[in-house]
Amino acid sequence: MGLATEVAQSVDLIPSAIYPAQAALPLQTLRILSSPLSGQIVKLNFVHGLIKKGQVIAEIESPELLQMQEDLLATLSDLKIYQQNLTRARKLNQSGVSSTKKLQQALAEVSKSKLKKAQLEKSLLFIGMADSAIEQLKKTKQLQPANLQIKSPIDGQLFDLQVRLGERVEKNQTIISMGETNPIILVVRVPVELANEIKPQQQVSLIEKKLMGKVQHIDMMVDAMTQSVDVHIKVQNDNNALRSGQLFKIRFLAEKTAQTYKVSANAISQYGGKTVIFVQQKKAIEVLPIQVVTITDKQLYFTLQGKTPGALTTYIKGSTAIKAALDASNESDGE
Repeated sequence: MGLATEVAQSVDLIPSAIYPAQAALPLQTLRILSSPLSGQIVKLNFVHGLIKKGQVIAEIESPELLQMQEDLLATLSDLKIYQQNLTRARKLNQSGVSSTKKLQQALAEVSKSKLKKAQLEKSLLFIGMADSAIEQLKKTKQLQPANLQIKSPIDGQLFDLQVRLGERVEKNQTIISMGETNPIILVVRVPVELANEIKPQQQVSLIEKKLMGKVQHIDMMVDAMTQSVDVHIKVQNDNNALRSGQLFKIRFLAEKTAQTYKVSANAISQYGGKTVIFVQQKKAIEVLPIQVVTITDKQLYFTLQGKTPGALTTYIKGSTAIKAALDASNESDGE
């Protein structure tokens, strides 16, 4: 009779239809790197592509950096004098020659000078002067090369270079843009009806890559022409397998609301005006009415209408022969 069977599997997640999605850098991570001081571009180590946190993208030679170094050296010199004055004021105060007020003034001068020193050091670090260069400046009391290092603040991707080697730039002028690549965002446009069913943090399957993601954002704006909604999916991208602009096929995975089974779509049939499957029960064939949840990728997802039996050994071939045999049996019983 050409019969074939397959055991229906119980499932926890029900896949949607396939939708196209495009990878994009997360909007909240996009940033512009600019020049902290005016100067000249003397090195461009990276102009596009992937980059690691801390790598030097560009170097700027800036006369303003020399002035900031001079300010730090002057502060260090003043601090040394204030500390000497404080030592002398303590001795005089202990001997009763100097008043407590003068000691307090000396303490205030040292404290103020230390604060200014810390601020200048942080400013030099913030604008891109290397740690080693700052330490060498303090140690030798000699001006260091006026080179600013523009470092990557994150692991990410560079794009949209705005300067060229040798170009003079002004303070706060844009040099390059960048964004994080891990995690990455997939943008998919779905019908309004599906968008109303999707929930934040719902699981999503990337079919070709065998990766999983989660719904991060469901837009409230509907495209008037297509009546569709943008949905953002966050996916871990540890090895940078997903690239910005790349297209993928995805499925939304919904949690079951009732006991749900999966079997080959060939199992579905119509009998007695109902949607049914034929299952093997001992040596007999039983007709089970079903409620179709979805049919996708040649797989039938269904729930049973009535009592749930044990294992569902389902016929996926030979439904025509089964119907004929059942009809013949019914006619025989009727006679």
